[in-house]
Amino acid sequence: MSWAETAVTAAAVVLATAALMGVAVRGWALVCWTFVVYLGVIALADLLMLLWPDTFWRLWFYLGKELIINLLRFGVALELTYRTFRAFPSARATARAVLLVVLMITLAIVLVGTADLEPTDGGPALGPLATRVQPRVLNGSIWLLSAIAGLVLWYRLPVHPLHKAILVGLVPYLLVHSVSLNLIESHGWDVRASVNYLYTVAFLVVLLYWALVAWRRNEAPHQAPPLAADPTLEAYEGRVSDSG
Repeated sequence: MSWAETAVTAAAVVLATAALMGVAVRGWALVCWTFVVYLGVIALADLLMLLWPDTFWRLWFYLGKELIINLLRFGVALELTYRTFRAFPSARATARAVLLVVLMITLAIVLVGTADLEPTDGGPALGPLATRVQPRVLNGSIWLLSAIAGLVLWYRLPVHPLHKAILVGLVPYLLVHSVSLNLIESHGWDVRASVNYLYTVAFLVVLLYWALVAWRRNEAPHQAPPLAADPTLEAYEGRVSDSG
């Protein structure tokens, strides 16, 4: 584990913890509890790698962590769907159908990806799980979250600030992550160190964004400007007063 990898892992632990604390302080933990667990797993896994790199800075641990995070990410998407669309029957029915189709397509694509898990020359035995299966799962997450965002815009639904931050942050980050793994698959594991910088920057940026959103103060509610006086109404009120 190089000094740069140590610094990045430490930064991820700090930012994920900061986001968690902000969510707790704002009272947002129950707004999307699966997201709280998602951040907690990220912070815990990176802390283990930081403190005991000889044990946990391994591909098997990365794959196990990503499996749990993938499941939690789908859980976050389903919870966002439930909380956002439950009060709107028409939108809820559409969202349910769209999500079912996306989940079925994702499952089929992932199963196809597991058909060929033969490692490349010079690559680790578990490498195909990271470079062939994982990108397919990430793509499914991107489709799912993009579908949710698209339906929110289509039906013009109100969205909680935390839910909006999750959608805005996850989609571009997952896209960068998927591209990074595809680059390793196409160019070999020799480029892993270089490609990881791309993924790492995106990872830290999204954690920083969530931390800022969680700690951002509530803006003062916008108040409409006072209405201008109506001269006709004033004249009428004056005549009523004189007659009285």
